[in-house]
Amino acid sequence: MLGFTYRKEIYFLFAKDQSVRAEKTKEKTIELWKSGNLKEKDIEDFQSIATTYSEKDPTDPVAFHLVARSLFWNLFRIGINFDHDSLILHLGSEFQDFIGSSILADSTLDSIFWNARTAESFSSSSFSDWDNNKVLLFLGETHRHVKRPQVLIMEYGNLDRSKLSPEFQTVYVWLLTFNTMLAGDASGLDKLITITKDPTYKAGIQFTPREENFLRGLGKYYKKDYVGALSLLRQAKSNNPDRITETSIITEATIFHLQNLSQKGIDLLEEFYLSSGKKNPEIPLLVAKMISEKPGVKTKLDLTPEKKE
Repeated sequence: MLGFTYRKEIYFLFAKDQSVRAEKTKEKTIELWKSGNLKEKDIEDFQSIATTYSEKDPTDPVAFHLVARSLFWNLFRIGINFDHDSLILHLGSEFQDFIGSSILADSTLDSIFWNARTAESFSSSSFSDWDNNKVLLFLGETHRHVKRPQVLIMEYGNLDRSKLSPEFQTVYVWLLTFNTMLAGDASGLDKLITITKDPTYKAGIQFTPREENFLRGLGKYYKKDYVGALSLLRQAKSNNPDRITETSIITEATIFHLQNLSQKGIDLLEEFYLSSGKKNPEIPLLVAKMISEKPGVKTKLDLTPEKKE
Protein backbone atom coordinates (compact mmCIF):
# COMPACT_ATOMS: atom_id res chain seq x y z
CA MET A 1 0.00 0.00 0.00
CA LEU A 2 2.84 2.35 0.88
CA GLY A 3 4.58 1.53 -2.42
CA PHE A 4 1.40 2.23 -4.36
CA THR A 5 0.94 5.60 -2.62
CA TYR A 6 4.56 6.47 -3.32
CA ARG A 7 4.24 5.56 -7.02
CA LYS A 8 1.02 7.58 -7.23
CA GLU A 9 2.74 10.64 -5.76
CA ILE A 10 5.60 10.27 -8.23
CA TYR A 11 3.07 9.98 -11.07
CA PHE A 12 1.26 13.18 -10.13
CA LEU A 13 4.53 15.04 -9.61
CA PHE A 14 5.62 14.03 -13.10
CA ALA A 15 2.25 15.03 -14.56
CA LYS A 16 2.47 18.40 -12.82
CA ASP A 17 5.95 18.89 -14.22
CA GLN A 18 4.60 18.18 -17.72
CA SER A 19 1.78 20.68 -17.12
CA VAL A 20 4.23 23.43 -16.14
CA ARG A 21 6.46 22.70 -19.14
CA ALA A 22 3.52 22.74 -21.53
CA GLU A 23 2.16 26.04 -20.18
CA LYS A 24 5.59 27.67 -20.39
CA THR A 25 6.02 26.41 -23.95
CA LYS A 26 2.59 27.78 -24.86
CA GLU A 27 3.56 31.25 -23.60
CA LYS A 28 6.94 31.06 -25.31
CA THR A 29 5.26 30.15 -28.61
CA ILE A 30 2.90 33.13 -28.35
CA GLU A 31 5.77 35.55 -27.67
CA LEU A 32 7.79 34.17 -30.59
CA TRP A 33 4.76 34.57 -32.86
CA LYS A 34 4.17 38.14 -31.71
CA SER A 35 7.79 39.04 -32.46
CA GLY A 36 7.70 37.30 -35.85
CA ASN A 37 10.33 34.75 -34.81
CA LEU A 38 8.22 31.58 -34.55
CA LYS A 39 9.98 28.71 -36.33
CA GLU A 40 8.88 25.19 -37.29
CA LYS A 41 11.11 23.75 -34.56
CA ASP A 42 9.27 25.82 -31.93
CA ILE A 43 5.91 24.51 -33.13
CA GLU A 44 7.19 20.93 -33.17
CA ASP A 45 8.54 21.30 -29.63
CA PHE A 46 5.18 22.62 -28.41
CA GLN A 47 3.34 19.72 -30.05
CA SER A 48 5.72 17.16 -28.58
CA ILE A 49 5.46 18.57 -25.04
CA ALA A 50 1.66 18.93 -25.23
CA THR A 51 1.26 15.37 -26.53
CA THR A 52 3.47 13.98 -23.74
CA TYR A 53 1.40 15.90 -21.20
CA SER A 54 -1.84 14.37 -22.54
CA GLU A 55 -0.31 10.89 -22.45
CA LYS A 56 0.90 11.27 -18.87
CA ASP A 57 -2.37 12.75 -17.64
CA PRO A 58 -5.02 11.43 -20.07
CA THR A 59 -8.00 12.95 -18.24
CA ASP A 60 -6.70 16.50 -17.85
CA PRO A 61 -8.76 18.82 -20.10
CA VAL A 62 -5.95 21.40 -20.24
CA ALA A 63 -3.62 18.80 -21.76
CA PHE A 64 -5.96 18.17 -24.68
CA HIS A 65 -6.59 21.88 -25.13
CA LEU A 66 -2.85 22.41 -25.44
CA VAL A 67 -2.59 19.60 -27.99
CA ALA A 68 -5.31 21.31 -30.05
CA ARG A 69 -3.59 24.64 -29.57
CA SER A 70 -0.22 23.31 -30.67
CA LEU A 71 -1.83 21.85 -33.81
CA PHE A 72 -3.40 25.23 -34.58
CA TRP A 73 0.05 26.61 -35.40
CA ASN A 74 0.35 24.04 -38.20
CA LEU A 75 -2.24 26.02 -40.16
CA PHE A 76 0.21 28.91 -40.49
CA ARG A 77 2.90 26.50 -41.62
CA ILE A 78 0.75 25.35 -44.55
CA GLY A 79 -0.26 28.86 -45.57
CA ILE A 80 -3.70 29.24 -43.96
CA ASN A 81 -3.96 32.73 -42.50
CA PHE A 82 -6.99 34.31 -40.88
CA ASP A 83 -6.53 37.93 -41.87
CA HIS A 84 -8.42 40.76 -43.56
CA ASP A 85 -7.43 39.82 -47.11
CA SER A 86 -8.32 36.13 -46.80
CA LEU A 87 -11.70 37.05 -45.27
CA ILE A 88 -12.65 39.49 -48.05
CA LEU A 89 -11.36 37.08 -50.70
CA HIS A 90 -13.52 34.21 -49.44
CA LEU A 91 -16.72 35.93 -48.39
CA GLY A 92 -19.49 34.19 -50.30
CA SER A 93 -17.39 31.03 -50.71
CA GLU A 94 -17.43 27.74 -48.85
CA PHE A 95 -14.94 27.34 -46.01
CA GLN A 96 -13.43 24.45 -47.97
CA ASP A 97 -12.54 26.91 -50.74
CA PHE A 98 -10.58 28.90 -48.17
CA ILE A 99 -8.49 25.99 -46.90
CA GLY A 100 -8.12 24.40 -50.35
CA SER A 101 -7.80 20.73 -51.20
CA SER A 102 -4.97 20.00 -48.78
CA ILE A 103 -5.38 16.67 -46.99
CA LEU A 104 -2.99 17.97 -44.33
CA ALA A 105 -5.22 21.01 -43.69
CA ASP A 106 -8.32 18.83 -43.38
CA SER A 107 -6.66 16.35 -41.01
CA THR A 108 -5.15 19.16 -38.92
CA LEU A 109 -8.51 20.90 -38.52
CA ASP A 110 -10.15 17.57 -37.60
CA SER A 111 -7.48 16.91 -34.97
CA ILE A 112 -7.84 20.42 -33.56
CA PHE A 113 -11.59 19.93 -33.24
CA TRP A 114 -11.50 16.52 -31.57
CA ASN A 115 -8.78 17.48 -29.10
CA ALA A 116 -10.66 20.67 -28.19
CA ARG A 117 -13.88 18.65 -27.87
CA THR A 118 -12.08 16.13 -25.62
CA ALA A 119 -10.84 18.99 -23.45
CA GLU A 120 -14.40 20.26 -23.08
CA SER A 121 -15.83 16.80 -22.33
CA PHE A 122 -13.24 16.10 -19.60
CA SER A 123 -13.84 19.44 -17.89
CA SER A 124 -16.36 19.60 -15.07
CA SER A 125 -16.03 23.40 -15.03
CA SER A 126 -14.36 26.19 -17.02
CA PHE A 127 -10.55 26.06 -17.07
CA SER A 128 -8.21 29.00 -17.65
CA ASP A 129 -8.20 28.64 -21.45
CA TRP A 130 -11.92 27.90 -21.75
CA ASP A 131 -12.68 30.75 -24.17
CA ASN A 132 -9.62 29.99 -26.27
CA ASN A 133 -10.77 26.37 -26.44
CA LYS A 134 -14.17 27.63 -27.64
CA VAL A 135 -12.46 29.46 -30.53
CA LEU A 136 -10.79 26.18 -31.55
CA LEU A 137 -14.17 24.44 -31.41
CA PHE A 138 -15.70 27.25 -33.47
CA LEU A 139 -12.95 26.77 -36.05
CA GLY A 140 -13.48 23.01 -36.14
CA GLU A 141 -17.26 23.33 -36.38
CA THR A 142 -16.98 25.81 -39.26
CA HIS A 143 -14.74 23.35 -41.09
CA ARG A 144 -16.98 20.34 -40.42
CA HIS A 145 -20.01 22.16 -41.85
CA VAL A 146 -22.41 19.98 -39.83
CA LYS A 147 -24.19 22.78 -37.99
CA ARG A 148 -25.81 25.70 -39.79
CA PRO A 149 -24.10 29.11 -39.47
CA GLN A 150 -27.08 30.37 -37.45
CA VAL A 151 -26.47 27.65 -34.86
CA LEU A 152 -22.73 28.35 -34.72
CA ILE A 153 -23.42 32.05 -34.11
CA MET A 154 -25.75 31.14 -31.24
CA GLU A 155 -23.14 28.83 -29.69
CA TYR A 156 -19.98 30.88 -30.20
CA GLY A 157 -21.09 34.42 -30.98
CA ASN A 158 -20.83 35.84 -27.47
CA LEU A 159 -17.34 34.88 -26.32
CA ASP A 160 -15.56 37.46 -24.19
CA ARG A 161 -12.89 38.78 -26.57
CA SER A 162 -10.93 40.26 -23.67
CA LYS A 163 -10.23 36.70 -22.48
CA LEU A 164 -8.86 35.51 -25.80
CA SER A 165 -5.16 34.97 -26.36
CA PRO A 166 -3.56 37.33 -28.94
CA GLU A 167 -3.32 34.68 -31.67
CA PHE A 168 -7.06 33.99 -31.45
CA GLN A 169 -8.34 37.58 -31.53
CA THR A 170 -8.31 37.90 -35.32
CA VAL A 171 -9.31 34.25 -35.86
CA TYR A 172 -12.43 34.76 -33.77
CA VAL A 173 -13.51 37.91 -35.63
CA TRP A 174 -12.76 36.16 -38.96
CA LEU A 175 -14.94 33.15 -38.07
CA LEU A 176 -17.67 35.33 -36.61
CA THR A 177 -17.83 37.53 -39.72
CA PHE A 178 -17.74 34.56 -42.10
CA ASN A 179 -20.57 32.72 -40.33
CA THR A 180 -22.66 35.82 -39.60
CA MET A 181 -22.63 36.68 -43.29
CA LEU A 182 -23.64 33.12 -44.26
CA ALA A 183 -26.41 33.26 -41.66
CA GLY A 184 -27.76 36.42 -43.29
CA ASP A 185 -27.74 38.13 -39.90
CA ALA A 186 -27.89 41.82 -40.86
CA SER A 187 -27.98 43.09 -37.28
CA GLY A 188 -25.08 40.81 -36.37
CA LEU A 189 -23.03 42.19 -39.26
CA ASP A 190 -23.80 45.75 -38.21
CA LYS A 191 -22.68 44.88 -34.68
CA LEU A 192 -19.43 43.37 -35.97
CA ILE A 193 -18.68 46.38 -38.17
CA THR A 194 -19.31 48.67 -35.19
CA ILE A 195 -16.94 46.59 -33.05
CA THR A 196 -14.14 46.94 -35.64
CA LYS A 197 -14.46 50.73 -35.41
CA ASP A 198 -14.07 50.82 -31.63
CA PRO A 199 -10.77 52.53 -30.58
CA THR A 200 -10.07 49.64 -28.20
CA TYR A 201 -10.46 47.02 -30.94
CA LYS A 202 -7.18 45.24 -31.65
CA ALA A 203 -8.05 42.15 -33.73
CA GLY A 204 -6.61 43.53 -36.97
CA ILE A 205 -9.61 43.08 -39.28
CA GLN A 206 -11.23 46.36 -40.30
CA PHE A 207 -13.43 47.20 -43.26
CA THR A 208 -13.52 50.06 -45.74
CA PRO A 209 -16.95 51.58 -46.58
CA ARG A 210 -16.91 49.60 -49.83
CA GLU A 211 -16.18 46.36 -48.00
CA GLU A 212 -18.96 47.12 -45.52
CA ASN A 213 -21.45 47.41 -48.41
CA PHE A 214 -20.13 44.15 -49.86
CA LEU A 215 -20.42 42.36 -46.53
CA ARG A 216 -23.92 43.66 -45.81
CA GLY A 217 -25.01 42.93 -49.38
CA LEU A 218 -23.95 39.29 -49.19
CA GLY A 219 -25.62 39.00 -45.80
CA LYS A 220 -28.91 40.24 -47.28
CA TYR A 221 -28.52 37.83 -50.20
CA TYR A 222 -28.20 34.86 -47.85
CA LYS A 223 -31.22 36.21 -45.95
CA LYS A 224 -33.09 36.25 -49.30
CA ASP A 225 -33.58 40.03 -49.10
CA TYR A 226 -32.76 40.39 -52.78
CA VAL A 227 -33.80 44.03 -53.18
CA GLY A 228 -31.56 45.10 -50.29
CA ALA A 229 -28.75 42.87 -51.56
CA LEU A 230 -28.82 44.35 -55.07
CA SER A 231 -28.67 47.90 -53.74
CA LEU A 232 -25.64 47.25 -51.54
CA LEU A 233 -23.75 45.02 -53.99
CA ARG A 234 -24.08 47.62 -56.75
CA GLN A 235 -22.51 50.16 -54.42
CA ALA A 236 -19.66 47.72 -53.74
CA LYS A 237 -18.80 47.24 -57.41
CA SER A 238 -16.04 49.28 -59.05
CA ASN A 239 -14.38 49.58 -62.46
CA ASN A 240 -11.61 47.38 -61.13
CA PRO A 241 -12.48 43.72 -61.82
CA ASP A 242 -11.29 42.58 -58.38
CA ARG A 243 -12.82 39.87 -56.21
CA ILE A 244 -15.41 42.19 -54.64
CA THR A 245 -16.62 43.38 -58.05
CA GLU A 246 -16.62 39.85 -59.47
CA THR A 247 -18.53 38.32 -56.55
CA SER A 248 -20.98 41.23 -56.52
CA ILE A 249 -21.74 40.74 -60.23
CA ILE A 250 -22.08 36.96 -59.92
CA THR A 251 -24.42 37.40 -56.96
CA GLU A 252 -26.42 40.08 -58.81
CA ALA A 253 -26.79 37.77 -61.83
CA THR A 254 -27.82 34.90 -59.58
CA ILE A 255 -30.52 37.08 -58.04
CA PHE A 256 -31.85 37.95 -61.52
CA HIS A 257 -31.98 34.23 -62.31
CA LEU A 258 -33.90 33.52 -59.10
CA GLN A 259 -36.33 36.30 -60.04
CA ASN A 260 -36.98 34.74 -63.49
CA LEU A 261 -34.86 37.43 -65.16
CA SER A 262 -32.27 34.93 -66.34
CA GLN A 263 -31.47 36.69 -69.62
CA LYS A 264 -30.63 39.85 -67.70
CA GLY A 265 -28.35 37.83 -65.43
CA ILE A 266 -26.63 36.14 -68.38
CA ASP A 267 -26.10 39.47 -70.15
CA LEU A 268 -24.47 40.84 -66.99
CA LEU A 269 -22.16 37.82 -66.66
CA GLU A 270 -21.22 37.94 -70.36
CA GLU A 271 -20.27 41.59 -70.19
CA PHE A 272 -18.07 41.10 -67.13
CA TYR A 273 -16.48 37.89 -68.40
CA LEU A 274 -15.49 39.41 -71.74
CA SER A 275 -14.37 42.78 -70.35
CA SER A 276 -12.24 41.15 -67.64
CA GLY A 277 -10.32 38.97 -70.09
CA LYS A 278 -12.22 35.68 -69.64
CA LYS A 279 -10.29 34.99 -66.47
CA ASN A 280 -12.91 33.17 -64.39
CA PRO A 281 -13.79 29.74 -65.86
CA GLU A 282 -16.68 29.45 -63.38
CA ILE A 283 -18.70 32.13 -65.19
CA PRO A 284 -19.38 30.09 -68.38
CA LEU A 285 -20.37 27.17 -66.14
CA LEU A 286 -22.84 29.39 -64.30
CA VAL A 287 -24.24 30.67 -67.61
CA ALA A 288 -24.64 27.09 -68.83
CA LYS A 289 -26.48 26.20 -65.63
CA MET A 290 -28.87 29.14 -66.06
CA ILE A 291 -29.58 28.13 -69.67
CA SER A 292 -30.29 24.52 -68.64
CA GLU A 293 -32.74 25.70 -65.99
CA LYS A 294 -34.43 28.37 -68.16
CA PRO A 295 -34.76 27.12 -71.73
CA GLY A 296 -35.13 29.92 -74.26
CA VAL A 297 -32.46 32.26 -72.89
CA LYS A 298 -29.36 32.81 -75.03
CA THR A 299 -25.67 33.57 -74.66
CA LYS A 300 -22.89 34.90 -76.85
CA LEU A 301 -20.33 32.80 -74.98
CA ASP A 302 -18.89 29.61 -76.43
CA LEU A 303 -19.96 27.02 -73.88
CA THR A 304 -18.32 24.11 -75.71
CA PRO A 305 -16.04 22.30 -73.23
CA GLU A 306 -12.38 22.73 -74.06
CA LYS A 307 -10.76 19.55 -75.32
CA LYS A 308 -7.82 18.39 -73.26
CA GLU A 309 -4.64 17.72 -75.16
